[in-house]
Amino acid sequence: MKNKIKFLLLGMIILYSAGCQKDNIMIFDTNDSGVVFPGAGDGKDYKGYNATDQTYYVNESFLSVPLTQNKYIVDFPIRISGDSAKVDRVVSYEILTEETTALSTQYKIVDALIPAGKQYGRIRFELTRDVALDNASVKVSLKLKDSKDLKVGSNEYCKGILTWSNMLAKFPASSSYTRTYNCIVLTPLTKTSTAITYYSPNAHKAILDALGWPITYWPTYTSGFADPNTGTSAIYGVYYTDLYAQKLKTYLDAYAEANGGVRLKHNAGIDIGKDIQPRITGAVYIP
Repeated sequence: MKNKIKFLLLGMIILYSAGCQKDNIMIFDTNDSGVVFPGAGDGKDYKGYNATDQTYYVNESFLSVPLTQNKYIVDFPIRISGDSAKVDRVVSYEILTEETTALSTQYKIVDALIPAGKQYGRIRFELTRDVALDNASVKVSLKLKDSKDLKVGSNEYCKGILTWSNMLAKFPASSSYTRTYNCIVLTPLTKTSTAITYYSPNAHKAILDALGWPITYWPTYTSGFADPNTGTSAIYGVYYTDLYAQKLKTYLDAYAEANGGVRLKHNAGIDIGKDIQPRITGAVYIP
């Protein structure tokens, strides 16, 4: 009889413990929400994530701001991986000084928060126009940190870099946008390369001017090569890339003719100071 009572008590203890564990598993605390920068799944609206180095990039320029405007507000996007809350939540971060080239006089961070009822928030920068950025760019590299309101989510999405200048803003850093550049500008890289090491604002601007694209437009590797007459059929092929490169060649030749034979040169990247070369069919890179 005593053994039966012992077994009965033991069974009750096990069932009670299991019930407690089940209850604990089902409890959800919105404070467990994680803060991250937008990632691969946010590409429709937030296109700056680069999976290669697991960094979210924002590139800005004073080029589209009136010359009379010396301050420029940029909201660097952040989001939460959990539920929204009924109050604003403060986000913490640290500046990675070894990767930051901007001076303290060129920017300040106004706030960093996820607004009440929202999944997405911002780290708000106030940039100051600086003549030193007419021919150069600067950057701020930052990493998210735990705050009393929000912990950091996945380490894969905790780093961001804001770059800006008074020049043309670079297109998004993801591979589909980079390939468009490499398909039109001739470098030692292949046309499908995702490396950005030969990028220069001069070549970027020359492509925009040659093709009649606005400064805020840059097509992806697939959507960028639709038939120029119909605007349909996002097909990548030799015809489309060569057509764009031929238009760039016409533009560069006209530039040289108007400037006494001096050709337009790269102003950044590995080929800085060298002639910009179009990737027309049969062209051979001149180092």
